[in-house]
Amino acid sequence: MALGRILVVDDEAPVREVLAEYFATEGYAVESAGSGLEALTVIRGGRADLVLLDVRMPGLDGVQVLRRIRELNEHVPVIMVTANEDVGLAKETLKLGAFDYVAKPFDFSYLDRAVSAGLLQGGHPLASAGASAAPAAPWLALVLAVFRAVLGMAAVARTSTGTRMENAALAVARLGGIGECKEAGQHLGELALIVAIAAALGDLTGPDLAAVESALASARRALSPAG
Repeated sequence: MALGRILVVDDEAPVREVLAEYFATEGYAVESAGSGLEALTVIRGGRADLVLLDVRMPGLDGVQVLRRIRELNEHVPVIMVTANEDVGLAKETLKLGAFDYVAKPFDFSYLDRAVSAGLLQGGHPLASAGASAAPAAPWLALVLAVFRAVLGMAAVARTSTGTRMENAALAVARLGGIGECKEAGQHLGELALIVAIAAALGDLTGPDLAAVESALASARRALSPAG
């Protein structure tokens, strides 16, 4: 069984091929679309658990496609793919319902984490298999809080503490979702420590820090009956 169905939408064939090959080798089922219209056909058919969507395309651009996807399906996670000069535009798409954005050339380590988190948000079995063992809500809230906080970090901070926060949050979510509470608690402790370090360094402050700390507290409460 595939880990999830990813739709890659890009008008450049080499980009589609690289992403399709990479995620196929990682265990995902991958479908490609060279235009916004092709992508919408796939979405209408319910054949995607997550979409990687290029911002700049002829005809329907990524922003227009995102709007139409949201009209067709409110829940499928969309990760925008952008060139460095379009990062500002990509950030704006978060307000339109995009889950995240990644810049070319790709940081595949970050892309892996973003896809895992996106599938968690979409409720795919990869993230929530056996979720009857524990409520999914606190794990989803934790991952979303961490990823949104890391998006707001400076590049240096994302490298030093942000990546570690994302990895720990995903580990908590995966293990907590299948009822492995002891192991999830260990990763939760690791995450709490990294958050404390990030706060001390000034990497994580203000509302983002408050949101992560609140999500941590909810996750602890979810684990405590079995711990």
